[in-house]
Amino acid sequence: MTNGQPQLHVGDHVHDKEDDDATLLVTAVSPKTAAEYAVGDKTVADYNEDYPQDDRVIEVRYPQRTTQDIDHLDDYAFPRSRLELETPLHDRDDEEEVSD
Repeated sequence: MTNGQPQLHVGDHVHDKEDDDATLLVTAVSPKTAAEYAVGDKTVADYNEDYPQDDRVIEVRYPQRTTQDIDHLDDYAFPRSRLELETPLHDRDDEEEVSD
């Protein structure tokens, strides 16, 4: 559930609503919800109690301006509603469907 937020795609730049200092790079869009996506012995929902448990999980990395290879950066998982689209990788039509 994303409540009208635009769908995110791999390559989009986003920011965390709880930390505006960093631009994040979307590396995967999981089919799992926050309640289903395990991070160690907890779920993304456990770590993000203020967000809906049925949010899709978005995987991101934190590249820096000087990062030349993102393959060695760690992945982090966030509920969709915690992230805001900053810069889309691809052009989007105004008619694009909103993800659920």
